[in-house]
Amino acid sequence: MPNPELPLPVRKHLLDAGVSTEAPFTRRVFTNRDLAFDSMKAVGFDMDYTLGIYNQPALEALSIEIGVEKLIRRGYPTRLETIQADPEFAVRGLVVDKEYGNILKMDRHGYVGRAYHGRKLLPRPERKDIYRAQRVGQERERFARVDTLFALPEVTLFAALVEMVEDHPDDWSRTPPSYTQIWTDVREAIDESHRDETIKSRIKDQPAAYFHKDPDLAPTLHKLRSAGKKLFLLTNSYYAYTQVVMGHLLNDQMAIYDDWSRYFDWVVVGSQKPSFFVANRPFLEVDRRTQAHVGKPRDEPQKGKVYEAGNREGLERALGVHSDEILYVGDHIYGDIVTSKKTASWRTVLVVEDLEQELEVQRAHELSLREIEALAEIRNEITEQLFAEKHKLRVLERLGGEVADEDGAGEETVQAAARGTLGDVRARLDRLQQHRDELEAVLQRRTATVDQAYNRYWGSIFAERLNTSLYGAQVEGYACLYTSRVSNFLYVSPSRYFHAPAARMPHRGRA
Repeated sequence: MPNPELPLPVRKHLLDAGVSTEAPFTRRVFTNRDLAFDSMKAVGFDMDYTLGIYNQPALEALSIEIGVEKLIRRGYPTRLETIQADPEFAVRGLVVDKEYGNILKMDRHGYVGRAYHGRKLLPRPERKDIYRAQRVGQERERFARVDTLFALPEVTLFAALVEMVEDHPDDWSRTPPSYTQIWTDVREAIDESHRDETIKSRIKDQPAAYFHKDPDLAPTLHKLRSAGKKLFLLTNSYYAYTQVVMGHLLNDQMAIYDDWSRYFDWVVVGSQKPSFFVANRPFLEVDRRTQAHVGKPRDEPQKGKVYEAGNREGLERALGVHSDEILYVGDHIYGDIVTSKKTASWRTVLVVEDLEQELEVQRAHELSLREIEALAEIRNEITEQLFAEKHKLRVLERLGGEVADEDGAGEETVQAAARGTLGDVRARLDRLQQHRDELEAVLQRRTATVDQAYNRYWGSIFAERLNTSLYGAQVEGYACLYTSRVSNFLYVSPSRYFHAPAARMPHRGRA
C-alpha cells in the first residue's frame, strides 16, 4: 500500500526543514529518458507557459475578442462578434485540415480517431471516408498542427467561422472565403495581435488577471541556485513584456532577492527560438531603464545583464558547461524541446499544464480505466478468434461444394463431413460475435464516460483510440522529463537520478 499523501502545509514544512517528501500526486515529474539531475550544471527556462502560467480562459477570451475585431476590419461579418470562448473545445495536439475545414485528433500512428467540422462531430463513416490513409497531416500546405496553448484561440475562431460559412453563407457580401483562406486570415489576425502589442498591452496593464501566481516558484528557483546550478532565462518575449511578467511572478517573493532578475545568472529576451539554436546572431545588451540597446554587440552574454537575440553557442560559452550539461525547461514541443535536443544535445523538460487535470481524472476513474484496459484485451482476443473461425468457415464452405481430390476419391464423404461441421462453426461464430458486441458496448460506454471527464470533445490529450495520441507520442519521443509546472522541482532532490520505465518490444513481453 502506498503511503497516504501528506497535506501540503505539512509537506512544505518538512521540505523547509530539509526532510525529503514525496511530491503530491499531481505535482510529480515523469521520466522518458534516464537523466542524472546532479550532472545538470545549468538549468534554463522559457517564460510564457513555463515560468509564467497563464489564466487560459481569460487569455483565450482576450485573444478571441481582439482577433474578431481585426477580422471584422478585414471584411468578415459582424456576426463574428457573437463568438464565445470555449476553453474545452481547443486543446493542444490537434491538427487543422485547412482544405476540408476539419479539426482532427490522431493517435501516434497518424490514424484520425475523431474529427469535427467546425464544432460538429463528423460521423464515423464520413470521417473514415475522408481519412482512410495512415500518417494524415504530413502535407504542410494542407494541415496545421496545434502545438502550443497560444494557438488555441485560433482553433476556436476557425471552428466558429467554418460553421458561419455553412450556416450563414449570405453574411458575406461576396462568395465566402475558402477554409484555407479562413485559417490564413485567423492566423494573421492573431499573429498581428501579438506583434502590435494589442494583446500584450492589455496583459501588462493587468498581469494579475492573466497569470496564476505560483507561491512555490521562487522557492524552487532558489533551491536550484542553492544547489550550485546556474540558472538562465531564455524567452522569445521582449524585455518590456518580460519585465512586467517576471516582476509580477517573482518580485517580493523572497527577501534575499531584491529583483526578479537576481534569480537568474543570465537573461536573454527576444531570442527568436527555434532559430536561436542554429543561427549566429550577436547578443545585444538591453538597458533595463531605457529598454534600448547599449554597447557593442557581443559574441556571448555577460553574467548579470539582460540581452536580446544571441545564439546557442555563445550562451554555452558564457555558461562554461558542455551542451549535455544543460537542462532546458519549456512548453513548446518544437520551439523549445525538439530543436534544443536535435541541434544542441540539451536535456529537456516539457511543461504540460494540462497534466494536473489529467492526473486528477486518472485517479478519480482508476477502476474504470483498469476495466477499459481489461475489456480491450479480452475484446482483442475474441476478435482474433472470430477471424480464425471466419477463415475456417470459408474453407469449409468451399470444401462442402468441391471434390476432395483430383481423382474424386472420397468426394461424397469429405463433402458430407464439411457440411456437417459448418453448423458447429457458424454457431461458434454467432456466440463469439455476440460476446464481442456485448463487450464492445460496455467498452464504448466506459470509454465515453472517462472521455467526458477528461474533455467532452476530445478526451485525454495523451490518448486516442486506446492508444497514445499524436501529442502523447511527441511528449514521449522528445522530452527527457515532463511535468505540469516548474515548481514541481521543489520536491525533487538536486542530485536525483531520474529512471525511465523499462520499455520492451512486443516479442520481449511476458511469455
